[in-house]
Amino acid sequence: MERNVELALIERALAHTAADSREMAAEVVRRPVADYLDPSRLADERAALFGDHPVVVGHLAQLSSPGSFFTHDHTGLPLLVTRDADGQLRAFVNVCRHRGARLCTEESGSARRVACPFHGWTYDLAGRLRGVPNADGFDGLDLDAHGLVPVPVAERHGLVFVRPRIGGPPIDLDSVLIGIDDDLRVDRPEGNLLALRHWEVGCNWKVLLDNFLEMYHVPVLHGSNIGPMFEPNRSLYDQFGQNGRRIDPRRSIRRLADEPREDWRLRSHALVTYFIFPNLQMFWTQDYLSWLSVWPVAVDRTVCTQHIVADWEADTDDRRAHLHHNLELFDLTLAEDFGTSEGVQRGLHSGALHDVLFARFESGAAAVHSSIDLALERRHRGEPVDAWSARD
Repeated sequence: MERNVELALIERALAHTAADSREMAAEVVRRPVADYLDPSRLADERAALFGDHPVVVGHLAQLSSPGSFFTHDHTGLPLLVTRDADGQLRAFVNVCRHRGARLCTEESGSARRVACPFHGWTYDLAGRLRGVPNADGFDGLDLDAHGLVPVPVAERHGLVFVRPRIGGPPIDLDSVLIGIDDDLRVDRPEGNLLALRHWEVGCNWKVLLDNFLEMYHVPVLHGSNIGPMFEPNRSLYDQFGQNGRRIDPRRSIRRLADEPREDWRLRSHALVTYFIFPNLQMFWTQDYLSWLSVWPVAVDRTVCTQHIVADWEADTDDRRAHLHHNLELFDLTLAEDFGTSEGVQRGLHSGALHDVLFARFESGAAAVHSSIDLALERRHRGEPVDAWSARD
């Protein structure tokens, strides 16, 4: 982020620690429990937010050179994302044009061509059909007309966005990244993927998202691990259209009140987190970038993925130990989040609640539900779901 923004955020945090106060929205927000249980609503969400809307599926660190590729299977449309021989970023439906078999079965790799494991049809990473075994059996087959089916793809700040819709329009990243584009442009890691992990959790995707978007639970649920590191429930949250930025001050931030402003560094004393609509929470620590994405599978099942990207490689004993320590901390924290979220899902199914509540200091979690409502309304009216503005 820009230096003037960084200093202003530190001043906000210090004002609240000095006054023993926290930032509050205007009112408590209620959401119907049915939002988490209704299969028809989930179908609408999947179509609008994970089909029509661009989503982040990876990082350029996964496509480090021409010939690199990775697959992605959490949107409902199997995807193959490539960097072709000319270095161009591309994305396709990961399906062979012969009989519909899954084309690429590897999670990632590097190759000049990929071959279908069913009958051996081969494609280059620009999606062109290059080889058909026993081609004499396919009289008149137009190879140019049987390349891989493309989907819209775009990249900014190292993040790879795909619109998982065949025939979808190009991706407007100015709209997708409203309010956080400038922050992400400054001081970002360029390029080593240190971890890519997946979990399946027995809850609605929004239950998990709600958990990730507030710090109210941290002193209680995570009291034995990360809780003592942070100022209790003292988040700063700014909403920018459909996106958001949250600052979670560490207890060490109090020391800055006695230090010169020119020495103030936010990331040394706070967790800086960005929410990229509809499903990604990205946070900056002192030396790496990590993000968690949630992907709906069913009303009560969600896949959560984690990427960790840094400018350094885990190529020494000290760095490997540092990465291992952080992964262990993530595992402890996420195990508590996942277990609690599965309990929440059972609680929502119990019939004991008609609504769930979001406190005035849980504004980030509450705001995303309003954006989801707006996207669904746009889809029902036949309008683009990703035509966001700063006023939304």
